[in-house]
Amino acid sequence: MNQRVESSGKKLTAYVDGSFNVNEGRYGFGCVFIEEDGTVTEKLGSNCNEESAKLRNVTGEMLGSMYAVKWAMLNGFSEIRIFYDYTGIEFWATGKWKTNNDLTRKYAASMREWSEKIRISFEKVEAHTGVKYNEMADKLAKRAIEEKIPIPDLKEKA
Repeated sequence: MNQRVESSGKKLTAYVDGSFNVNEGRYGFGCVFIEEDGTVTEKLGSNCNEESAKLRNVTGEMLGSMYAVKWAMLNGFSEIRIFYDYTGIEFWATGKWKTNNDLTRKYAASMREWSEKIRISFEKVEAHTGVKYNEMADKLAKRAIEEKIPIPDLKEKA
């Protein structure tokens, strides 16, 4: 996403996905992180802010992507490759799509700001096609909603 950041340090792969429960107005995300040594870490969370819920699962998709980048920076990674199944994750961040509401504007602005500190790249995967870590992220997003798991705090090293 940004050519100014060197990527000579640690690299992280992240699969992100979002989900939504229409009856509860609750959105959630799941992240699966894969480090270069093969270590796998799972993170998930949900919320039910009325304004954010208007974008349904897209809110969860954006939250998952933002959480992944923040987690990577906090844990000393210089590069993150985000695998996603919703095109807006990449296209809003890179400016290929217009941001037409406050949530997508905030998402795009955050990703652009963070791209000054960490190299961010994106790769699209097809949803529900058996891609192992994408399926895991999907299940985590659904679990976050079902169990009402709050969004994990990122103030200290995870």
